[in-house]
Amino acid sequence: MSRKSSVLPVTIVLAGLALAGCEHPDGMALVTVSATATIRASSQADTPPVTTTADATTSAPSATTPEAPPVTTAVTTTAEPAPAPPAAKTPVEPPAPPAPAPAVPTRTEVEIAESKVVELTNAERAAHGCPALAADDRLATAARAHSADMAARNYFDHVSRDGRTFVDRVKAAGYPAPGAENIAAGQRTAEAVVKGWMDSPGHRANILNCKLKTLGAGMARGGSYGIYWTQNFGW
Repeated sequence: MSRKSSVLPVTIVLAGLALAGCEHPDGMALVTVSATATIRASSQADTPPVTTTADATTSAPSATTPEAPPVTTAVTTTAEPAPAPPAAKTPVEPPAPPAPAPAVPTRTEVEIAESKVVELTNAERAAHGCPALAADDRLATAARAHSADMAARNYFDHVSRDGRTFVDRVKAAGYPAPGAENIAAGQRTAEAVVKGWMDSPGHRANILNCKLKTLGAGMARGGSYGIYWTQNFGW
């Protein structure tokens, strides 16, 4: 008995000179290659074609009829599909350049000195069991203006030349509850002026008044002392 068979391939895809202090009296985020193959035995005219399914994952062909003679099965796969044409690309806008980082304002010598006075004052309070004073811009405005006025008019006093007291000045700056004021003149650094105040009983009492809640410091250059300092405290 002659047999013909064909097999197809399989594709796998400062020091201190002058000091003064006062206090306000108010308390304030396969493949399943599941391709159908036809088994053909050309020499057996009376044996009908047998269809079987070959599964590349199991490699177990379906059973054939026992009476049929051995055959060679050609397993074929479907042709590899042609690659799909590339999808039309929607124009993409280039990403916007990153926004520049906001410029960090440079603090002036005066601002640095005033901030240091607040820091050193709170350090003294902490060392004596008092809570820190919150820096307040309104108190700082009143303090800075009084230091500037003393420097410009060459005087040293808690009462301005126009007769206003620290209470008047603080309220005019928008702060409703003035507490106390310390002034000094001639000290060249924040460290020197705070030390001078701490060495003076009246000024020390203001700094260590644990009931006071806020603070503003102001410094200005000029006048006979060369430099003037003011602390305004608030309830």
